Amino acid sequence: MKKIIITLLTMCFIITGCMNNEKTITSTQIKDLFEKHGMPSAEQTELHPDSVFLMTLNGVTPKPFLINDEQLISIYIYSSSAGVKKGIKDFEDNTATADVTAHGRYQVANVLIFYNYESHPPKDERVEMVVKDLKSLVQ
Repeated sequence: MKKIIITLLTMCFIITGCMNNEKTITSTQIKDLFEKHGMPSAEQTELHPDSVFLMTLNGVTPKPFLINDEQLISIYIYSSSAGVKKGIKDFEDNTATADVTAHGRYQVANVLIFYNYESHPPKDERVEMVVKDLKSLVQ
């Protein structure tokens, strides 16, 4: 009887540990938050294809758009936060010897955002507000 209880408890711990209760963020939620803060997210098609902020990272191609006519925002949406970590590693590996322009990098749950603000300083605080709102979605 004691062995059965121990076996059942062990199985419960294993099953609980294997469950993935990670919250994820959708592209619709991101778009809504950017619009809420006065930054419509129309996708850009005429961007320099060799930009480090447009490269595919961990198999995901970003959704880019511009704010303030010049500031590029690249949004990568992964299936999990583990994908984001691998995407960040890809970015760091691919840009290790490059002179990357001033940018912000934000990770929230399954989303990675690059905000290239070099061409139009200072940073737009609305981006920080969007990131704060994204974090509140997964808490």
